[in-house]
Amino acid sequence: MPAQKPSLLIEKLVLVGRRKNYTIPFRSGLNIVYGDSATGKSSILECINYLLGSSKFVYDREIESAILYLMMQVTLNGNIYTIKRDLFDAGADVEVFPASLDAIQEIFPQKYSPSFEKEGQDGYYSDFLLSVLNMPNLKMRQAPTKDESPLVRLSFRDVFQFCYLRQDDVGAKNLLGDGGYRAVKNRETFKYLFNLLDTTIADLQTEISVASANQNQLQATYKAVSDFLRTVELKTEFDLDEAIRDVDERRKIANSEMQRINTSLVANNESYVTLKEMLTKISARLVENEADQTETDHAIERFVRLKNDYKSDIAKLKSIRVSQQLIGSPQLMFSCPLCESAVKLDELQHDHQVVSDDKMTQEINSLTRRTKELDALIDRERSRRSVLLDESKALLSDRDDARRMLDEEMGQAVTPYLAERDSWSYELAKLAEERKNIERNIKIRNQQKQIFKDLGDAIEKINSLNEKLAEARNNAPSADEVLADLSNTLFKFLSYVQISDLRDVRVDSKTLLPVLRDRDYRDTTSGGLRTILSIGHFLTIAHIATLRQTNFPGLLMIDTVGKYLGKTSEKYSDTDIREDSKESVADPKKYLNIFRAMLSLGESKLEPSIQIIAVDNDIPPGFAASHPTTIAAHFDSEGADGARRGLIDDAYLY
Repeated sequence: MPAQKPSLLIEKLVLVGRRKNYTIPFRSGLNIVYGDSATGKSSILECINYLLGSSKFVYDREIESAILYLMMQVTLNGNIYTIKRDLFDAGADVEVFPASLDAIQEIFPQKYSPSFEKEGQDGYYSDFLLSVLNMPNLKMRQAPTKDESPLVRLSFRDVFQFCYLRQDDVGAKNLLGDGGYRAVKNRETFKYLFNLLDTTIADLQTEISVASANQNQLQATYKAVSDFLRTVELKTEFDLDEAIRDVDERRKIANSEMQRINTSLVANNESYVTLKEMLTKISARLVENEADQTETDHAIERFVRLKNDYKSDIAKLKSIRVSQQLIGSPQLMFSCPLCESAVKLDELQHDHQVVSDDKMTQEINSLTRRTKELDALIDRERSRRSVLLDESKALLSDRDDARRMLDEEMGQAVTPYLAERDSWSYELAKLAEERKNIERNIKIRNQQKQIFKDLGDAIEKINSLNEKLAEARNNAPSADEVLADLSNTLFKFLSYVQISDLRDVRVDSKTLLPVLRDRDYRDTTSGGLRTILSIGHFLTIAHIATLRQTNFPGLLMIDTVGKYLGKTSEKYSDTDIREDSKESVADPKKYLNIFRAMLSLGESKLEPSIQIIAVDNDIPPGFAASHPTTIAAHFDSEGADGARRGLIDDAYLY
């Protein structure tokens, strides 16, 4: 029986937020996320990438202000896990719960370091992923052609380079490295994927030895834990479930009794209700009284200020009149001191509106009358304020009396119930503590079960490694066979997409990149053609992985399928527009056929199944209607037709 192939299935991504949680569900097969630019589509893939061990996550402003941490439910080789990771501290341990999102409260998490710089509480996250996926945990030479080259870890992140076609890598000339160390390691990882490493047999033997030691350690741990739990006579899982049901039933009764007592406190005392209403009315009238006093104070202040202005004007007018009397009446006609011409005083008074003595007297009398009117208004407001103060004192006295009577009435009403309520309150507190202890004991029992399961997984892994070792010894694949399979499958893909002049198609043995018309991928000048080749190359690797015994985890993520294909508003400088036109890369049929190819691979009955998560600004017309289950998320910045405005769909409200 062949060893189980690695299988990684994303089921649900949850961004745990400050205001609410943001959830994206996924299914096996093809999953499409599409919509307007800057709505968070690529962030979904980056969240998944980060939860699968990426060293960093470049988040936008909406995510930084809205999200607390990330969680994801996955199925790894048939077992459900929930992964939790701190969004803002990439160095913090990754928490892994061997349970679904709904059940993580019932078990302790395992904590793994996301990098090899320091070891986590339970080891390294990469080792965990490789282990649960039954993928050998190997080391490779930094310079494969030199025997003295130091060994470096081959991590899950190295494998994931072939699972995630980033937006910057789609159609990029430096796909899978541009000749440096990254390209060298990618070539060795490619060999690892297809079990082509020269050291495979020796590494598998080493891996079996390490797995056997881990099995022995788990057996010893399980025995020690079981002996301890037996010694302390910890209840069985069944007894604990019964105990928590009993506690919940007793809590229900206690809460019901507390509700009855609280209802009786009010229902059995009408005087209390009447006094409470009276106190509320008095308090409301006091607030109104204070507002009326403030209004009166403002009115008095305004009237006094106006009265003072009138008095000042009267004083000025009287001073002018006294001055005129002292100076005497001027001549009605005199000569101008400058030009010696005749000047008539009555004409000057008319032209310059000089107030006569009679008019001045009238103005003084008018202002005096207004001053007296203001005195009356001020007296009226002061009288009103005095009345308000008296009313306020009476209200305060009434409030104090009402409070005293309410306290007396409350004491008489509460006394018969105090002892009973205190008794039930104590009972509720006791039951809460009892339930907390039972929950912890359930977690301990679950942890024991998890150790037993880990032991079973370790035995299964050893069996799987032994099968792989036997297969490697008896039927080790050759690089030529794998490259031939890849080349043939790539040819079929390009033919299906309807690439013209389809000849000399292969995967180069040195660069491990596509070759078309005897031209290497990096020498292809049409960005659109490179897009089709890069997507086809990754789909081809995933397809061949289902046909062979490989170390491919069965997940493929592609960001911006329509890059260079006329589906984005961006203008790219690293493509020859004439070559794009010559290749007809903007042909809608080619775009549709790429989606059909992804759909076909995702729906194939091969094992393990391939999950594809594709992101783009748009999708082929009618594709969503004909294949609605493939749409994982659709974003529209205006929220048209009920679509979400974005990943953080309530950001526009804040």
